[in-house]
Amino acid sequence: MDIKQVGKSMEHANIQPHSNSAHNRIQNPQKEATPGAPVDQISLGNKGQEDFGTYKIDGKKLAQIKQDFHKNTESFRVMVRSMIEKQGGKVNEILKALANGEEVTITVDAETKQSAQEAISEDGYWGVNQTSERILEFAKTISGGDKSKIDTLINAFKEGFEAAREAFGGTLPEISQKTFDKVMEGFEAWKAE
Repeated sequence: MDIKQVGKSMEHANIQPHSNSAHNRIQNPQKEATPGAPVDQISLGNKGQEDFGTYKIDGKKLAQIKQDFHKNTESFRVMVRSMIEKQGGKVNEILKALANGEEVTITVDAETKQSAQEAISEDGYWGVNQTSERILEFAKTISGGDKSKIDTLINAFKEGFEAAREAFGGTLPEISQKTFDKVMEGFEAWKAE
């Protein structure tokens, strides 16, 4: 970060004093802080701002991506909840049982199965194509389309994928690997543009 960028960040600094003694330490920088005494905290960033120096984030597009994802996630939750409740189950009890490692049996009805299969089909909302497109669109949006950030975005994506793999015991479904591959292809295509 160069001096100009630090200056911009300082304009948006969020300084939170914790006591008058903290203020006095700022007024008298020669005085050493007392161990255990409250210390001022400074958070640098552009909270609420869209200008990040070398690029700008399209806040409207980012909000649209989040809203679309929330809508589709909620739709999926409603579908699963409805299926469980039709069978006389209670979602919270089932989630608790699963968390405790208990075996739970749920019968998937034909309508729910069809909806789920459509959702994870190649071109479905949770399928390889749309999911990889959303990931790439999100990456481009948060980087302001700055191609110099591609390697950072790729590394973040890889770390997230590995964290998900670990969370699921070291293995993810085939659709996840296909999505990973498609996203990596998208990053390479973006680099080549």
